[in-house]
Amino acid sequence: MVPLQIPGGPELLIIFLIYGVLGLLPIAAALVGMYLLYKIRNDIGRIADALEESESV
Repeated sequence: MVPLQIPGGPELLIIFLIYGVLGLLPIAAALVGMYLLYKIRNDIGRIADALEESESV
């Protein structure tokens, strides 16, 4: 009977790290997207305010 090889030690750590990083990628992408949308929204608001000021002069 041949014993099954169970990964352990450094191999298991590397596998967990790879799966952890790949699992966090969508979350990080969503957070970056939300931050960029927030910044764009603020920039559009400032541009709109500046246009209103320039038209009222």
